[in-house]
Amino acid sequence: MKIDPNNWLSHLKHLPEDISNYKTCTYLIALEGWRRGLKLKFHMKPSTAIGPSARFSLSDGKKQHFFTVSRGDKVTNEAIRICSNKPLTYKYLSKNNVPIPEGKSFDAKTSNEEIISYAEQIGFPLVLKPSDGSSGRGVITNIKNIEQFKEALAEVKENQGFKSVIVERFIVGEDYRVYVVGDRVVAATRRTAANVIGDGKRTIEELIEIKNKERRKNPFIKNRSIKINRDMIDWLKKSNKTLSTVPEKGERVFLRRQGAYLKERDPVDITDEMSDHLKAIAVKAMKSIPGLTHCDVDMLVNEKTGEGYVNEINSRPQISNHLFPLEGLARDVPKEIIDFYFPETKKTPRNDFFYFDFNPVYDAFRNRNVKELTIPDIPTEPQIARRFRLSGNLRGVNYERWIRRHVIRLQLNGYLKHLKNGKTSIVVSGTPENIDSFRNIITNQAPKKAKVTRIIEKSWDKPIKIGFEFKKTHPDSDFKQLEAAKNEIKKLKKEKQTYENELKNIMNSKTWKWAKRIQKISGGENSY
Repeated sequence: MKIDPNNWLSHLKHLPEDISNYKTCTYLIALEGWRRGLKLKFHMKPSTAIGPSARFSLSDGKKQHFFTVSRGDKVTNEAIRICSNKPLTYKYLSKNNVPIPEGKSFDAKTSNEEIISYAEQIGFPLVLKPSDGSSGRGVITNIKNIEQFKEALAEVKENQGFKSVIVERFIVGEDYRVYVVGDRVVAATRRTAANVIGDGKRTIEELIEIKNKERRKNPFIKNRSIKINRDMIDWLKKSNKTLSTVPEKGERVFLRRQGAYLKERDPVDITDEMSDHLKAIAVKAMKSIPGLTHCDVDMLVNEKTGEGYVNEINSRPQISNHLFPLEGLARDVPKEIIDFYFPETKKTPRNDFFYFDFNPVYDAFRNRNVKELTIPDIPTEPQIARRFRLSGNLRGVNYERWIRRHVIRLQLNGYLKHLKNGKTSIVVSGTPENIDSFRNIITNQAPKKAKVTRIIEKSWDKPIKIGFEFKKTHPDSDFKQLEAAKNEIKKLKKEKQTYENELKNIMNSKTWKWAKRIQKISGGENSY
């Protein structure tokens, strides 16, 4: 199965390559507000590095809102406290008649015997999960008998270190993640167990390799490859398949049981398919928590009967699964969040031509160099962009330093890159007047040592990163050059060894020994 990036949002197709996981959430919401002209600042919280606990703020000059990843300050501390405590969350949901799985929570003081006794009482299959876990950590589903339950209990409490747990009835159904803002469901994703789709030619193992290549193109799951292991082999065996099986064309083969290996699951958009009944349950669940105004609601849904149960509410969720689904359409959750916090900007034209780099922000906070960092405002004046491709000798003549001075003075954004073919590409955006000035400068005022023989100018319509950078030649090129150098060194070492062996053979030969004796008789080595 090939990912179709055309299903993704067009204004998010040119993101910094190193954005992934929770950084994606932070970046995309901040980017949405910044592109609307809001003032963007990042703030370091005491004793934390940038990551899930890092904050950023957006301001229109009159009001300011703070965000931690995807959670904004309209979510109260009380709501955060409730959502971080699963038993307490269930209490509020049950009070408001929101359907939840039958179950019970047990604190650290409860003995394992009492927990096991309850499991036998409620009956199997069951789910065991930590009371205070997150991101699926420690969750074990579809426990079918008491022996499996005892093993699961030991795993969660002893190996993973969780003391308080929840035991609940396992609901047979699909795993939905539903994003609610205000009183609306704005996105819904089915999280499907890892799978491949047959083409009638390739084996399951080959299809996994192809799918992992596709997953690496997805900003959300590019670091979450499907890994082949004994569990997968045993699971395939249950359906009389092996890694060497060739599935029929169009046949979907599940590689894991539902609820296992959560990071390998496929996000599939189902926003339009989800029934109004289920959407109403999700909205009701959010409204059951005092002070909760936007969140993800996790549901277990029996798609045959249409019934759904809420099994978790996350006030600070990962939203990238809604933005970069493997199947279906992307949903613009950042837009919905900024609309909610800054409704007056709904009609403000969003400037999608610019984006900002997250690396300097990340590095500055990770190294604790700053406590607050403001991103330069997005340009508001009419801008044009041009690409200049220069031929000639521009390396090693301080050309980059000369360019830097002029782009700063003219307030231009873009980059300079020396190409593998020896040419130099300069991409700049700015006001028409400043672009004209830059054109005149590089054409008529180049440094004496710089030899420019030709300049080709073209318009540029791809998004530009704010600021000006000097890009290195493509890493692949550097890597190839390094590999070539290593191979050359190996070759030289081999040749050196060959010559040394030949020299050794010569010196041990009778001819060489006789030559040495003649040399000594005739007056010494230096007279030879």
